Amino acid sequence: MPQTNRQLDDLDRALLARLTADGRASMAELGRGVGLSRTAVLARVQRLERSGVIRGYRAEVVLPDEPRPHRARVGIVIRTPDVAGYVRRLVALDGVSEVETVTGEYDLVTLLAAPSAEELDTVLDAISGWRETVRTTTWVVLRRYR
Repeated sequence: MPQTNRQLDDLDRALLARLTADGRASMAELGRGVGLSRTAVLARVQRLERSGVIRGYRAEVVLPDEPRPHRARVGIVIRTPDVAGYVRRLVALDGVSEVETVTGEYDLVTLLAAPSAEELDTVLDAISGWRETVRTTTWVVLRRYR
């Protein structure tokens, strides 16, 4: 696609932000969101496509029966008399698939899985931010053998 030298205006940027958030939005929905008619939005979107600003549309798919590609084991040291309550909060987090109490240096070991490294990091930040969490150690899984 040829790249354009034309500058994007505020309406273009507003349309792009809405399309980034919802690539399946209809032209009418986009128009209502930015104050333009469906026809005017369609013309702008087509111009953005022709100029190479919009390079395509895609579906991001995570099938329920497929493993999530980013996995990590996390050792957690906690300070709380309510271990069961802490574990309930932990398993409620998206991506936490296993929690085990263990002996030794850590109180808990958990398995996290997420569709992206950023989402894995978000879960780790949440756990580290709890007042009962003393510290965590994370081992990112590089390869899994069965």
